[in-house]
Amino acid sequence: MMSESDQSYSLVILSKVDPERELPADIFLKIDQKYIRFRGRGDTIGAEKFDDFMQHGLEGIFVKDDDIMTFLDWVTFVQNEEVEALVAEVGEDTKEIAIGVAKVKEKVYETFFEQELNDEVVEQLQDQVAEFVSSIKKQPFSQQTIAALTKKNSTIADHSVNVANIAVYLAMVMGQAHQYVLENVYLGAILHDLGKAKSGLTESGVGDMRFSSQAMQNHPELSVQVIRKSKGVPDPVYKIILQHHEQWNGYGYPAGLEGEAIYEMAQIVSIANFFDNILFENRDKPRHEAWEIALKRVDHDKERFWAPKFFPRVLQALSKAKPA
Repeated sequence: MMSESDQSYSLVILSKVDPERELPADIFLKIDQKYIRFRGRGDTIGAEKFDDFMQHGLEGIFVKDDDIMTFLDWVTFVQNEEVEALVAEVGEDTKEIAIGVAKVKEKVYETFFEQELNDEVVEQLQDQVAEFVSSIKKQPFSQQTIAALTKKNSTIADHSVNVANIAVYLAMVMGQAHQYVLENVYLGAILHDLGKAKSGLTESGVGDMRFSSQAMQNHPELSVQVIRKSKGVPDPVYKIILQHHEQWNGYGYPAGLEGEAIYEMAQIVSIANFFDNILFENRDKPRHEAWEIALKRVDHDKERFWAPKFFPRVLQALSKAKPA
């Protein structure tokens, strides 16, 4: 029988692992050239630890060689199950969208786990976004689809994809149909919280870190600093990231911009971000109830935060998307 010291291990890219699903085998971390058991079969990694790994750039975990095929089969099964669950909920004609979202989400996870962004990583993400936006222009999100796509929000990467899906849906509702603009909205939404992911300022309060007002107000600029290390990101994407916490009344951050000084597409992403955060805060409530709370919060704060021209159309679109 092989001793533990003679055991061989295989690397699994962490971005492919669902942190909320029960693991099919023990997983290990490699620390000082030793393989340390981290979670057992039947355990979950958990969203907070997953975000913690993301913050520190841990790209992979290890499984025993004897378990690698079982583990990879499980990864494929989970990915396919998510697609099929969406199709079952909203119809066979959404399968292409479901597959597209799954591809985008996988690329987003890979991007967030990179210790540093480079031109190749950003270009791959942009290509994935362009392909997806092209597909939804041909077959726009149905109201039922947008609700189904935002069910999962356990990690900061999940949240970023949710915001992107809501934002591009709202942009199209508001009459925006230009491929380039929709790509920028989607990419800006995906990357809007990258600074949080790299600094530990996740919504779940990873580890022992605590929000500070100054750190929170700096995260849009930190996101831009991270992304500027690579080339090819359009200027409107930077505007979206920098301005997604600015408010119509001038009391937002980081620059305190007011009214028309705020980029219109940054406002769209701001609404989407606000809405998904309220859904997350109420994740323990029935889905339709959480959605109703988010609608009421948007309605309550709309005059302070966003341009009047978005209403009532945005609220009507989100109301029609409310799950049963």
